[in-house]
Parts: sequence; structure tokens; C-alpha cells
Amino acid sequence: MKTKLEVSIPGEADRHFPIDTRAVVGKGPTADISLDVPGVIAQHFRVKLGPNEVDLRLAPGARPLAYEGRPFSGGAIPYGSDFYLDRVRFSCVKPKQEANSKLLPLLLAALVVVGGVFALVLSNQSGLATSSEANEQEVVLFPEAPACPQTDAPGAAHKALSLERAARTKRERYRYAAHDGLDAGRLYAQAAQCYLAAGDAAGKQRVDKEGDEWRQQVTLEFRAARLRLRSTLQAKDLNGALNAIGALQRMLAGEPLPYTSYLASTERQIQLELYRIRKGAEKTF
Repeated sequence: MKTKLEVSIPGEADRHFPIDTRAVVGKGPTADISLDVPGVIAQHFRVKLGPNEVDLRLAPGARPLAYEGRPFSGGAIPYGSDFYLDRVRFSCVKPKQEANSKLLPLLLAALVVVGGVFALVLSNQSGLATSSEANEQEVVLFPEAPACPQTDAPGAAHKALSLERAARTKRERYRYAAHDGLDAGRLYAQAAQCYLAAGDAAGKQRVDKEGDEWRQQVTLEFRAARLRLRSTLQAKDLNGALNAIGALQRMLAGEPLPYTSYLASTERQIQLELYRIRKGAEKTF
């Protein structure tokens, strides 16, 4: 099986494009992978597969990508990492059996070193299995909005407009600062409360519609990231799980939720497991 470029467009099913060694992504017949997406030029960026990383190169004049919340014009990134063009998510994913075939010799090497390592690995895998179950705990991204801080109609109307503008600004920053997606959804909800207090039915209807659509999009993307974490943990794809945890942590940055503690704990367990595997391989070879 070949490495695939996973493309996730909001509102559509994920697409998967096989890649041999390199591919040009753009719009039209000159691209190896053609996408009918606003903002994509004929040859937008090039993907080149390496042994352990993917090399991305942006074409001159093309709109920049985003990686780890920052503008990205090209460079090497790990397999399984998410990068974005506006609201479109991309990720180069290796076949699972290939990842497993590389991981298995390292696990066997660790087993050869000492029987105690074997016991530690089993113990940690059990912990990861428990973490996978904890991944199902409910997370409320958008709690009920507080009442409008302004009680008089003119003040509430002014506050509603300010909150609506702030929500749209946060929404535009979402791909560069993932937590702003949550802020935007919450600001829309409070703006609706202020339009209600101001007696502006049209304004409330407008921000309710925009806010509901936005909150639904962010919720779906959050669920997709949780699903990636669950599937990578079940497949014992440790590097893939770390990428999924990173995406979730960026979205939930600063949130006082039990789930963020679970993510930090799972990340530590995975890092410890990878450390044991590396040490076992070093001693064997």
C-alpha cells in the first residue's frame, strides 16, 4: 500500500490520494492532485516523501499554508502531521502495516535486552488502553452563554455588535491559533444574548445562524481529532497518537477541563514508551 495524502474539506467526506514519491497539489490538469477549492492555484504546493518526514514546498505566489498554528511556506514535517490551507486540512499518512513493520523490530530488540523491559512495556500498553477508554469522556466545548453584561438596550446593542465583530476576528484566526475557534463560538453565543437584551431580533437571528454553523464545524473537527487519537492508540501508532494529542491540546489550550489532564498524562505515557523502545534498540545494536 502507498502513502496517501488525506484531504479534509468541511462538509465533505475525507479524500485519500495515493502518492509514489512526490506529487503536486493544485487546481486543474497540471496538478497531480487536483482540488476544486477557493484560493488554490494551478500548482499550489509540492509534496515529496522522505524516509521519516514529508517535504513540502510552496509555489511562488501561492497562498501560504498553516502548520502548528503558524504560516508555513515549506519544509520537513513528520508523517501524520496536519497542515492547512484556510479551512482545508491535509495530512500525509503512511500505511499502517509499514509503520508496524518498522516498530516491530524495535519492540523485539527491547524484549531481547532484558525481561524486565518486557514487563514495563506491557504495563505501559495497559495504561494506554485505559487512556483510550478515558478518551471517550464527555467534553463540553460550548457551555451556555452568560447573560449580556449590559442591561440597557443601547448598551446591549453596542456590546452585541462588539462581540459579533470579535467572534468573526477569532474565527479568521482559527487555523493559526486553534483555541480561537472555541472563543469565536462562545462570543457568537454571548452576542446573541446581547441582541436579545437590545430587542434586536434580526441581529440575534443573524449571529445565532453564524454561531450555530461555526460551533458545529469546530465540534466536528474536535470529534475527528478524538477519533484519530482513539484509532492511533488502538493501532499502537505512537507517533500518530502524539500528533493527534498535539492537535487537541492546541484547540483546548488553557481550558480547565479534566480531558486536558488526560491528554497530558497520555502524552507522558507515550513519550516514556518511545524512550524505552529507543533505549532497548541502542543496547541491542
